[in-house]
Amino acid sequence: MHQFKEYAAAGCTALVIAVALALSGPAAAADNARPFDDIPAQVMTDGFLEAHLDLFYRRAGIRADKKGEFAEAKKHYLLAARYADKPSQARLGEMYWEGQGVAQDRALGFLWMALASERGYDAFTTRKMEYWNQLTPEERQRAIKQDKKMLAEYGDQAAKPRQEAVLRREAARSTGSMLGHSGASGVQINGPRGGSIDPEVFYAKEFWEPAAYWKLQDRVWDGRTPGRVDIGDVEDISQDTAPTPQQPAKP
Repeated sequence: MHQFKEYAAAGCTALVIAVALALSGPAAAADNARPFDDIPAQVMTDGFLEAHLDLFYRRAGIRADKKGEFAEAKKHYLLAARYADKPSQARLGEMYWEGQGVAQDRALGFLWMALASERGYDAFTTRKMEYWNQLTPEERQRAIKQDKKMLAEYGDQAAKPRQEAVLRREAARSTGSMLGHSGASGVQINGPRGGSIDPEVFYAKEFWEPAAYWKLQDRVWDGRTPGRVDIGDVEDISQDTAPTPQQPAKP
């Protein structure tokens, strides 16, 4: 988020980040180019979402976003952003840039998009550069002054440990020593729409072990995997009533 003056101009057309694409659902099942298809829809149980607060709050934001309830969507995206959810941070950037559900603040919109691009994901980095080149000198100065404060609260150094703590806590509570164990026969997990889920799929390391989980997100969002980064309108991914997870105390 530093070296602001080095940002180059980008000829990016007006787009809306499709944060909805980060969750698979029945409406998206027919499309084989959806980010987070790596997480099968049947895995998205209440218990799974309680351990993945980034996805839990992003989904709630998407639902409100779809209804045009932008102020409500913002509340959920802010919570997702605290758990290192880059798509939610990008959507907040757009909301502040456009004044959707908030007072328009282009400097803040740029900062949120800069946070979303922290890992170098192509789509978010391109938009960050586009935003920077449209800021006035005064807006750039305001962005520079708020930079460190935003990083301290929502940057990966602060936000990733929050999500990792939740993953570890819920993994220990749900599986004990079974996580990653190949002998999970006899364990039955009920799916969100009936039926059962293969424990070897549900407890895959890339869903529960922090380092593997971040690598999964990198594969989805960094633009190197064909068909994985998709930008378009927010889509309806309505599912059953979501749980209300216990939010860890703020560090």
